[in-house]
Amino acid sequence: MKVIGIEINKKRVISVVLSKNEQGDYINLTGKEKYIEIKDGQKNEDIQTFLEEIHGFFDTIKPDHIAIVTRQTKGKFAAASVSFKLEALIQCYSKATMSFVSKQTLTAYYKKNELPVSYANTYQENATRLAAYLLR
Repeated sequence: MKVIGIEINKKRVISVVLSKNEQGDYINLTGKEKYIEIKDGQKNEDIQTFLEEIHGFFDTIKPDHIAIVTRQTKGKFAAASVSFKLEALIQCYSKATMSFVSKQTLTAYYKKNELPVSYANTYQENATRLAAYLLR
């Protein structure tokens, strides 16, 4: 099974691709595509470019499951509005199962379990935790 864990941070979609081999070892398949960023969420050309890039990335990976870390919609720590536009474009991908997992769920899970795979950059931590959680 191949999964993609996604964290949306402002105008950037951070993704980590993980799989498990027959021995149960985690394999990081992320490669060089660590994040996709939109230049201007108000420009139709940029929206179309983002859509083509993200769906092209998904088509290359051929994931079984894609999950997104949920973000706050209200309050002092609410996510940027453009991030919800990016989320909707990601959800338009129909060739894989799509789900959402809260940061609280991940925090609770990793209080009792160790992260079984490393990540190359600190900004990939939440996406890596999510992808590994999906493969548990």
